[in-house]
Amino acid sequence: MNRESLVKLLKNAATKGATEVHFKVPSCPLMRVNGSLMPTASNALSPRAAQEVVFSLCALAQLEIPVGAIKDHEFSFGLQDIGRFRAYVYRQRGSLSAVVQRVSTDIPVLTELGLGPDAEKVVGVPGLVLLCGRRRTELMAALVSSFNQRRRGHIVVLESPLSYLYKDAVATIAHREVGSDVPSFRQGIRQAVRIGVDLLVVGDVQEEETASAVLSAAEEGTPIVASVAARVASDAPWWMSRLSVGERRQDAERRINALLQSTLCVDGTDGAHQLDTNLDLKKAV
Repeated sequence: MNRESLVKLLKNAATKGATEVHFKVPSCPLMRVNGSLMPTASNALSPRAAQEVVFSLCALAQLEIPVGAIKDHEFSFGLQDIGRFRAYVYRQRGSLSAVVQRVSTDIPVLTELGLGPDAEKVVGVPGLVLLCGRRRTELMAALVSSFNQRRRGHIVVLESPLSYLYKDAVATIAHREVGSDVPSFRQGIRQAVRIGVDLLVVGDVQEEETASAVLSAAEEGTPIVASVAARVASDAPWWMSRLSVGERRQDAERRINALLQSTLCVDGTDGAHQLDTNLDLKKAV
């Protein structure tokens, strides 16, 4: 499947309201429509055809990756008049596969996630707000949108890859993809602090380097919202501190306790929970 055929398929998927397109040997491409994967009219993929799909996806994102180096990659790209997409490229049984997701412009609102006005009050306040739960990406987008609608200021959102598309409203938003717009979360955080921002949003804290940069920025008075992979609110501070080891972990615990404004969690349809800053990290273990 060449680049032209791939773009045509993605355009068709967008027209049908599909949220994902799957490419895997030996199946034909599949579209997820209304929650179900449905076969397309395209031919079944051979290993060579699947490789062509992956190369075409990389070309759309202006990436050059040697075929032997392609194992697990995530990136995003845009198609004019069609939309923006996230691509997950991986190997299975020796052949290349991909899942392409449409980046949504339909940002959820806080009330849909079970959160009220109290959540808005902690966003934009100097210090740290942690997001967790299975729907933390939606929660992050809803908080950015809420701030954007009601406060003048400069927002910097760092993600890898991009999850939602934002448009400036009252605020102005710089949406930066780590890996293409900026080399790392740490560098993106440092740059945001240098230029001065009214809200810094960090899409995913997965390693000590990012966690340390988040805490340093918060200590300089930057209002930060950061997402972590904890499942429940009480585990979020502990989850972030565990990225460090030994004495550095003890230092991280102290810093988080001093900086934490709130922890917000949305998990499935169970609603949201907000905790205050007086969390005992040892009890959360």
